[in-house]
Amino acid sequence: MSFLSFLGCAINRHRPVRREVEWDGRTYFGRCRHCGAPIARHGRRDWRRRAAEDD
Repeated sequence: MSFLSFLGCAINRHRPVRREVEWDGRTYFGRCRHCGAPIARHGRRDWRRRAAEDD
């Protein structure tokens, strides 16, 4: 299971640590539960790596 999770991260399909997701007034953001990358929500169940200007 963990190998498939990292494979998803490699193609920019992340899953958040749900307890640590925050709202900044524009979007939800957090960290990926598998690789620890900063991510943002783009749609329902669609989490992608945050762009540099979002940091």
